[in-house]
Amino acid sequence: MHTLTDPPADAAVLSDTETVAAPQQPRTLALGFTGDGREYFRIWVVNLLLTLATFGIYSAWAKVRRLQYFDRNTVLAGASFDFHGNPRAVLAGRLLSVVLLVAYHYAFGFSTTFGVMVIVGLLLAFPYLMRGALRFRLGNTSYRGLRLGFDGSVGQAYLAWLPPVFTFLMPGALLALYPGKPGLATLPLLLYLLWPLMHARIRRFQHAHLLFGDQHASYEVKGRRFYRFYLVGGSLGLLAAFCAGLAGGFAGAAAGNGRSATLFIAVFTGVASAYLAYLLIGPYMVVRVSNLAWSNTRFPGIRFRSTLPARDFMKLQARNALFTVLSLGLYRPFAVVDVYRFRLAHLHIEVDGDIDAAASRVTTRDGAAGDSVADGFGIDLSW
Repeated sequence: MHTLTDPPADAAVLSDTETVAAPQQPRTLALGFTGDGREYFRIWVVNLLLTLATFGIYSAWAKVRRLQYFDRNTVLAGASFDFHGNPRAVLAGRLLSVVLLVAYHYAFGFSTTFGVMVIVGLLLAFPYLMRGALRFRLGNTSYRGLRLGFDGSVGQAYLAWLPPVFTFLMPGALLALYPGKPGLATLPLLLYLLWPLMHARIRRFQHAHLLFGDQHASYEVKGRRFYRFYLVGGSLGLLAAFCAGLAGGFAGAAAGNGRSATLFIAVFTGVASAYLAYLLIGPYMVVRVSNLAWSNTRFPGIRFRSTLPARDFMKLQARNALFTVLSLGLYRPFAVVDVYRFRLAHLHIEVDGDIDAAASRVTTRDGAAGDSVADGFGIDLSW
């Protein structure tokens, strides 16, 4: 006979079952960076001097050293990342990028036919090479012995990259083909109205095909959400131009009607307007797009949350720009470390249970070691 204080036997069984089956509570992990500006400054100086001494050839090894330094000092739950890229592959990508840029700038100087061939070649090659660059960067990055990766297909790369590349190349190509009809070159500019959608498609291509071992990422963001960022960014650009123009007008009124003074003020106003727009629009776009994209990227049992604050990031970038100019560029490595640490501090990873348990469920992809010689995996354009 049970008393009121004695639980029935089936309740005890149910309680045990619920205890066993209770899901593990999500745990939020923070990324950390153990490096510092002084340490990276030494690496940066050596990389710069050796790059100059070798006429740019050492830049490939410099990039690998830089990526290894930042990855190996990026810590998550007591374990650091690592980068395993081959500098020779980076050098091959650098040489290829130089050839493509020279061909683009001087193609129509040789002949119209050669120019058209170069433009078509760029349209066909660029999406494929950008896919290879993502495969190179991610496939050579590891965490807890497991390689990251990227499995976007060639067809998906063309869908993502061909429209923006076409939009960028066509005005110049039409101007070179029909120099007497500059109005034709303005027609492709209408495609820039679709640029936010193109940007959204590129981010989808980048985030929806991420791999952690054999685990595939999921990513769901509507492309139309990018229009708000561009509208606000454009408004910031107009505000910067207005402020610079207003300052230039006051300076011009104070300087009088001197021709040289007027020319100097006009040039200064233009440069100041562009620089102020850069300091406002660049950080704003980075913050909004990063927060949206990463907060909607997830792996099974692992979710990302990006909380970059726009105002603080703008202040950081403005301070870094000022110190870099005042130090004639020597503050640059300190600025890079500050921005990297700031961005990591606002990227959180939510894991169901423990990160060790999550990593133990992930297995190495079949054929991961052979990926480095397939599908342009070894190409890094550094763009």
